[in-house]
Amino acid sequence: MAPLVAEFGRARLKGAVASHLESLRREHAPWNERDATTAIRALAAQSTSSTLRRVINGSGVIIHTNLGRAPIAPALWQRASAVTAGYANLEFDLHAGDRGERDEHLTALCATLFGCEAAILTNNNAAAVLLLLSAVARGRDVIVSRGELVEIGGAFRVPDVIQQGGARLREVGTTNRTRARDYAEAAGPDTAAILRVHRSNFEIVGFTETPAMEEMIEVARAKHVPLLYDEGSGRVVDLARYGFAAQPAIRDLIAAGVDVVTCSTDKLIGATQGGLLLGSEEMVGKCRKHPLTRAVRAGKESYAIISETLRAFATGRHEEEITIYTMLATPLDALRGRADQLVRGTECRVVASDCALGGGTTPSETIPSIAIAVPGDAAANAARLLENDPPIVGRIVNDVFTIDLRTLLEGDLLPVAASLQ
Repeated sequence: MAPLVAEFGRARLKGAVASHLESLRREHAPWNERDATTAIRALAAQSTSSTLRRVINGSGVIIHTNLGRAPIAPALWQRASAVTAGYANLEFDLHAGDRGERDEHLTALCATLFGCEAAILTNNNAAAVLLLLSAVARGRDVIVSRGELVEIGGAFRVPDVIQQGGARLREVGTTNRTRARDYAEAAGPDTAAILRVHRSNFEIVGFTETPAMEEMIEVARAKHVPLLYDEGSGRVVDLARYGFAAQPAIRDLIAAGVDVVTCSTDKLIGATQGGLLLGSEEMVGKCRKHPLTRAVRAGKESYAIISETLRAFATGRHEEEITIYTMLATPLDALRGRADQLVRGTECRVVASDCALGGGTTPSETIPSIAIAVPGDAAANAARLLENDPPIVGRIVNDVFTIDLRTLLEGDLLPVAASLQ
């Protein structure tokens, strides 16, 4: 036991020994010193380690919520580590030599990228929306279209967030059709704001109508109420160049006159989890002074990674430095070449595939990709590769287990090749 004591500590190992002995008594099993050492080590390791593991994403979903959303490039992590590994001026003004504000670290970057006057970083987008509504609409009405009262993953419901923020929900329009005049007619003395919500994980098609953002801004100005937009995805650049439908970026929304935009930082921004609250100094200033700000604020690790990610956009290097954009920009020929190398010497086939952006960003759209089709029982293959080290998550298409090349990282290629062999 001496090596195990050195590895886990005497107290932790003693607990593992007691657990092993108890299991032998329950099962009326004999004591075996060699087996006991292995079993006790496994028990001690299980009680002192996290179940969180690195996973290979061969699913063909780039921003995979269940797999941690956006992966972070090693070079970006390395630059951020200069801040995270030691002390940092998170709330220290180096010019004044006194206490500072953590929000100031992203103000210039966000002003450059989005054209906003002020910004706040929270721990996720739901927190940003909650803070915004609490600060500007508590005890008053918030007008929302019935077609935008959505539920995102993890039971995040817009009506619940409005209620928790202390505001009153005022529904307008119908599920499939809402017009600008619906907002105008609903606005009154008790109206605090008009809220527009990106539908995220679904789309309404057919007999539908949604007012243009310009119409919404016109109504808000006429009624003297702010227009808030839960954009959600964090669209910094035009995705049309990658094969997706064009939609306004955050900068376009703010330039058009939206007062405050909230979004996630681990979706289309491609950084770690966080939420950005972007807009006018007046509106963001109200949020900054709210007591809830402290409860939802982000730490230095988030600031370091997100600022490095935003800097990549600001310098036009997002396709080289932000992993999800590297994946989107990789041509089919390059994916096919990697797939050919991986299947060499195996019975696997290279097939055409469809890759989803994921994260509720473009729910009904995909782009072409290349995948590897693994022969044999699809369910058995899926289960077997989940037992791999590291586990490989794929996708079953037409009863065939596939591994999509577009979502594989550079460091995934060798373990995938070994597993296929």
